[in-house]
Amino acid sequence: MLYIDHDTEKYILESRTIEEEYKNACEWISDLGIEFKRTRFGDYEKDFSEFIKGGGKENAKESVKTFFNAQLEANDLIRVKNAFDSFNSAQALDTIKKSVAGQKFRNGSKTDQSRDFAFELSMASRFIKAGYDVDLRTITDIVVEIDGRRLYVECKRIKSEKQLEKRVKEANSQTKVRITGDTSSRSRSFIALNLTDVINPTTMPIIQSSLGSYQRVSAATLKDYVTSNTSTLSKKQHNKCLGVFTEFTTQGFINTPDEYAFVNLRESNFFQYKLKTRDIEFLNTFIPQLGNQNIV
Repeated sequence: MLYIDHDTEKYILESRTIEEEYKNACEWISDLGIEFKRTRFGDYEKDFSEFIKGGGKENAKESVKTFFNAQLEANDLIRVKNAFDSFNSAQALDTIKKSVAGQKFRNGSKTDQSRDFAFELSMASRFIKAGYDVDLRTITDIVVEIDGRRLYVECKRIKSEKQLEKRVKEANSQTKVRITGDTSSRSRSFIALNLTDVINPTTMPIIQSSLGSYQRVSAATLKDYVTSNTSTLSKKQHNKCLGVFTEFTTQGFINTPDEYAFVNLRESNFFQYKLKTRDIEFLNTFIPQLGNQNIV
C-alpha cells in the first residue's frame, strides 16, 4: 500500500481567502452557463452566512454539521475550479453540470448521482494539477496520457459497506473491457474509490490538539480501512490493472490555548496489486504527483 500524502505540508489559508476562492468558483460555474444560486452551492453560500451569524444553543450541533458539510463541498468545488482553469472546461461541461446538481447533503438521497460526477472531476483535477493530459469524453470515467501511455481510471463513490465488493468487481470488469479494446499493449488502468460516505458519513468534525495529530489520525483511519478490506479490493483484478486508489475527506478543529483553526483534510493512498517490475516503475512515475495538492 502506497501512502501518497506523506509529509503533507501545512496549507494554511485565511478564512477570507477561502471565502474569496469559493466566490470565484461559484462565478466560474455561472460563466459556464449554470446559475449556481439554483444549485446546492447556492445553499452552501447561505449556510456559511448563517453559521457566522450564530444561533441558539439548541441549534448548535445541527449548525456545526451543516457548516462542515458546506465546507467539504466548497473545498471540492474550489479544487476542481482551480485545476480546470488551465483545462478546456467545455470538454467537461456535461460532467460539471451533473456534479453541481443533487441534494444539499451527501447522504440526502440514495439515488443522488451528483457526487459521483463530482468525484470524477476531483480525480481528473488531481491528474491535471500533476501536469497530465486528461480526457473526460470517453466511456471510461477518465483517460489520462502519461509519457505516451494511456491510463484508464474508473471512479466509484462507495455509499455503504455493502456496496464495496460489488463496485470493485464492477470497476475491474469495466477496466478489463477498456484495456482489451485498446490497441496498445502498454495501456493500463486503476480503480479510484471515494470512501467518505463510508468512513465519515456524518461529516461531523474531528477535534485534535495539532495538525500533526489530526493527519496521523486521518492516515491511520484510511490505512486501517484499506488493510481490513484487501481481499475485497482485489476482487476480479486483472493483470493490466495497477490497483485501487482510495480517498476520503474529513473536517475538524485544531483546538489548543495557542491555536484554533478549521481543517479540511483529503486523505489518500494506493492499494497496489501484484505487479511486474515494469508496471511498478510506471506506477511510481505518477502516483506521488497525485498527493500533497493544495486546493488553490
